Amino acid sequence: MSAPRVSVILPAYNRADLVGRAIDSVLAQTWQDLELIVVDDCSTDDTRAALERYRDTPRVRLVFSDTNRGGSGARNLGIAHATGALIAFQDSDDIWLPHKLAAQVAALDGKPRAGLCYCGALHSAGTKSFYIPEPVFDRLEGDMSDEILRRNTTSTQTLLIRRAVLDQAGHFTEDLKRYQDWDLMIRVAQVTEFAFLPDPMVVICDTPGNISSVVLNDAICRAAILKRYPQHFARRPDLAARNHYIAGRILMKLGDKSAARQHLRAAFRLRPGARFGLALGRALI
Repeated sequence: MSAPRVSVILPAYNRADLVGRAIDSVLAQTWQDLELIVVDDCSTDDTRAALERYRDTPRVRLVFSDTNRGGSGARNLGIAHATGALIAFQDSDDIWLPHKLAAQVAALDGKPRAGLCYCGALHSAGTKSFYIPEPVFDRLEGDMSDEILRRNTTSTQTLLIRRAVLDQAGHFTEDLKRYQDWDLMIRVAQVTEFAFLPDPMVVICDTPGNISSVVLNDAICRAAILKRYPQHFARRPDLAARNHYIAGRILMKLGDKSAARQHLRAAFRLRPGARFGLALGRALI
């Protein structure tokens, strides 16, 4: 059989009660030329049993990791098994609307210079929800090599990326506990343009146990990204200052004044001004 046009990679860890919903939302896509690679990341609950129900489902391939790799490692394992020229990612607790892939494939077919397409999403947390990308960006498509340094415009579940571009930029960094998608998008933005579809076609569900909910990880991983890409942030010292400031404020709230001072000094050095100076002054008291 010929390879499908799209490979969808879905990592799962201890999501026995939710993973079926995520899988079904992929299988319900109006775009049917796909394979769904579900990677069980060595779950300790009944996730494997939940996945076994799909073993004989056409277009579904189950991969069982022998070690717990984390989200990025599980996605990379899925990429290694993928055969499609286009790669998409779904999370085990989220939902795709049925027209997502069809709209994104059409967008990439219409914009050959774009190496990836992402769409809008609704982030749902209990009774509240908000739209992403948030209205803080100067632009959302085209050359995003500088703008992506502000913060990530999107989330992994909204992406459709050309396999050749993904291989060129490099796959997911496995030692980050947060912002793995932002780290990847920084690299991708250096080699290709982005296409953006504003319609929300993904529902991102905020569930317990989500690593991104740990506040300290925000500061640690934001600092790691600043350290990884100094050559890119050198082009936008204002955005480097912004991220140092955010990391510093988080660390201040957590009581780590020593680490906070380092970031707030860096922010003030890059962008002298009352806002950053006042924050640094408070950290020095």
